[in-house]
Amino acid sequence: MRNHIRSNVIGYVALFFALSSSALAANTVFSEDIVNGEVKTADLATVAVTAPKIRADAVTNAKLADDAVTRTEILDGGVTSADLFDGDVANADLADGAVGTNKVQDGAITSSKVLDDNQAGGGLGPQDLQTNAVAQAEIATDGVAATEVQNDSIDAGEVVDFGLTNQDVGVLFAEVSAVGVLDNSSGAGVTVTKIGTGTYEVDFARQISQCTAVVTIGPSGAGGADGEVNVADRSGNAEAVFVDTNTSAGAAADRPFRLVVVC
Repeated sequence: MRNHIRSNVIGYVALFFALSSSALAANTVFSEDIVNGEVKTADLATVAVTAPKIRADAVTNAKLADDAVTRTEILDGGVTSADLFDGDVANADLADGAVGTNKVQDGAITSSKVLDDNQAGGGLGPQDLQTNAVAQAEIATDGVAATEVQNDSIDAGEVVDFGLTNQDVGVLFAEVSAVGVLDNSSGAGVTVTKIGTGTYEVDFARQISQCTAVVTIGPSGAGGADGEVNVADRSGNAEAVFVDTNTSAGAAADRPFRLVVVC
């Protein structure tokens, strides 16, 4: 028997390997036959591990290399606001035009989120505003100054009837008593100086040398007066006019008058 085994050892070895190969070919290697940790990356064929082979939530941040996930790995619409931490997305992460109006939550953008004009790219320009987006409710009282109004853009349709004062339309006036007292005027700054009998200087505290003046005899209140009156530019004072009043016969006399200056 011993001699038989010795003479046939090579045959027995060959038979053993043949039987082993048959067993492996028949898919008889199970997970319990593999020592834990013995299947390495080198043992896996390229693209051998597919999505169905990966347990849900099995891949965590720690399993991913830096910059391993690119846009091509992210499903369209796969990242929502619930997946982002506050402050995670900065300007540098957004492509030009990436955020449209339909991507912004109502009320999400406040004045504190908009850069000041003195910062690069700051402030809102005409291109940032939708047509008719700014209504009266969005404009602060006295928020629009002359520099914000285009020349010749306001016509009678934008002006309340009788809403303009005489200063707004360039009309100045003064009502002066015979003794040189200013009874009424177009505004602060108007002064009267009685120079002599029937002669007065009316100063409007503004340049009126390019304006025209009209004057009539008459008091500021009810009633009337007779006589004559003349008006002329005041020599040496571009903010005033010279008025002289006379009797109907042409003699110098103190008389009340009403003066209008149109610029």
